[in-house]
Amino acid sequence: MDYPFETCAELLANWVVFSQKHLYECPERDGLICYGAGEHGHWGVHTHQKAFSAFAVAAVTEHIDWSKYPLTRERVLEEALGMLRYSLRTHLTGDFVCTDGEKWGHNWIYTLGIERMMHGVEAIGAYLTEEDRAMLRRVFESEAEFLLNEYPIRAGLEASTGDNRPESNIWNGATLYRAALMYPDLPNREKYLKKAQEFFANGISIPSDEYSEEVIDGRRVKDMFVGANMFESFACNHHGYMNLGYMVISLSNVAMLHFSLKGMGVKPDDIIYRHLQEQWKLVRTLTYDDGRLLRIGGDSRARYCYCQDYAVPVWPLIEDVLGEDCSGLEKNWLDIIRTETRVNGDGSFLSNRFGAFEESSPVYYTRLESDRANVLSMALHWHEKYTLAAAGKPEKLASWHDDYHGACFVSGENRAASFVWCASEKPQGLLVPWDDSSLAEWRYNLCGRITGVGRSNFDEVLCHREEMFEGGFVTSGSTLVYSDNFMAEGQLKETMARKHIAFAALPDSASVLCLQEARALNRTYVSSVKGVLWNVPNDIFNARQRLLTHERGRDWLQGGDYARVPEMIDAGKWVNADGKIGLASLHPLTIVRGGFRQVEIKGRENSGTLYAEEICAPCSTRRRWYSRGEEILKAGFAMGLGTAEDTERLAASLFALRDEGLCSVGAVGADGKTWLLAANFGDGERVFSPGLLGGKRAFSTDGKEITGDRTLRTDEALLVELR
Repeated sequence: MDYPFETCAELLANWVVFSQKHLYECPERDGLICYGAGEHGHWGVHTHQKAFSAFAVAAVTEHIDWSKYPLTRERVLEEALGMLRYSLRTHLTGDFVCTDGEKWGHNWIYTLGIERMMHGVEAIGAYLTEEDRAMLRRVFESEAEFLLNEYPIRAGLEASTGDNRPESNIWNGATLYRAALMYPDLPNREKYLKKAQEFFANGISIPSDEYSEEVIDGRRVKDMFVGANMFESFACNHHGYMNLGYMVISLSNVAMLHFSLKGMGVKPDDIIYRHLQEQWKLVRTLTYDDGRLLRIGGDSRARYCYCQDYAVPVWPLIEDVLGEDCSGLEKNWLDIIRTETRVNGDGSFLSNRFGAFEESSPVYYTRLESDRANVLSMALHWHEKYTLAAAGKPEKLASWHDDYHGACFVSGENRAASFVWCASEKPQGLLVPWDDSSLAEWRYNLCGRITGVGRSNFDEVLCHREEMFEGGFVTSGSTLVYSDNFMAEGQLKETMARKHIAFAALPDSASVLCLQEARALNRTYVSSVKGVLWNVPNDIFNARQRLLTHERGRDWLQGGDYARVPEMIDAGKWVNADGKIGLASLHPLTIVRGGFRQVEIKGRENSGTLYAEEICAPCSTRRRWYSRGEEILKAGFAMGLGTAEDTERLAASLFALRDEGLCSVGAVGADGKTWLLAANFGDGERVFSPGLLGGKRAFSTDGKEITGDRTLRTDEALLVELR
């Protein structure tokens, strides 16, 4: 498939026109231009540098006919050169200062901006003056000396240590590597190359590397090893949760260096690609065919931005290095971007969903806009320069598990099911079809939510256990529910409840079962209770309209910025979304419509970037006191792929055991088999007895019949097939 040059170029040109209002011509120094705030903080600098690269590529690409736009090619080139010179002159080696009166340079993250702008420097290389080149050399030598002499290599599995640095080790190694190759006469060139190798060896690094005798580029891996940043499963704990996004960011920094070296005609050191294939295999497993990431561990940032954007440079890397055809990912994701820009109508990438940020936080808004412009300019530049034809098919995992995060995942022909305890907004489960990426949202999904009157409400995982089996998994555990940051001065963080969850993906490639229960740990004041909590996104990516068919009828619901009126709809005991996926509950369901984009950036109020319908049971927005030990929520449900008729049949098959000692929910799966999920959410041991089954026989997930009583400890669950 040919790269869709015209689509990419059109998106980039429209953005350059839109972004004229975010350019600032420095009155103190003629010819210097900054994009955005222009401050010396790393996101101010990076935002500017990313925008520069987009302007630079837009100025020289043959795929933009500037006569169709209210700008000339010459003007865009002039702006790009002014932006580059602003970046170079405001560095510690320069003769000017940023808009906040400070200079930038010499910390762990500044070189990221350099890496992300270098394709732009390459694109307009023919237009650089000798002075420009001298300034660029000074910047590289200065940053390389800092990294060589003052910045130690650190690595660690857990974000809480402060040492989890897969992506920054790669980008800092890349800057050292560039300095050595671009300026071979630098006195410390060989030292740059040696430390660069060590940075790369501790980028996508795993625990077993510590003992690896493998020799790469003449050095043993174990001799370069400082620490592991990825678990042996290739899970990443960046920012403290199972973070698919930073697996992508790490790969993207390999891509930036790879294509620069390709342009130099240099054969890269093999260590640069250490564990590239294994990490990509997991990333590709968790990527829809339209390019959208299936973030089973969630996201602490704005939806479908930043890390999602930096998948764009990864795809051509994989084509060029691994020979896997990523053209469908590239084309389809460009179509999704174009869908959003057409809704915006102003050339921006994000103004409809993020428009309020443009005034409330121009630094953040321009950062997000420039991310997307940056990656599109990379893709356009690389595809123009190189032929990246690849025919290999993706190699995906049918199942995956990471013990540390309590992460379980299984895939099928059209089903993806997952559960992650150590998630961004923990915990969260997913059941989604592979043919519609717009149905995926992970914010506390399928785990219920209890909130107090504090401005911060969150769960901390107390315990969890998982069992993987052929075609499915079962997991169970509990969390402590907290409320904090109260209006009352000095009020302490409140431990509100203990919430228990059991979740099972059935081996039918279509269904899941789930149980939820929570009781107050102390006398507590509760603001809202939303059991089940199935998020059904309804925004730009599905044309802001969903058909929810349910036991009480059918509702065409408008979402996104059309969802302005709060509403609660009684749905009965089953709901189906768009004839693709449905949920059947033991208890009555409510469709909760908040009337605003409520999927927020984690920890930031009034930052919603996605609207979702919420399917809940129970649902209460009445504030009230609960006594110690009082039940706050109890839910049991099944979900399955299929039509509304399929969901109705699933609801008709739903049942629970008549046993006060155990929580349970059962249903007939898509395979025609009857499955039961039972869990002990009480204190002490409870017994699951085949005598409770009314004469039916119980078989465990390994196919063996359960003939005697099975003791379940607190937060232990059992999935059985009934015959």
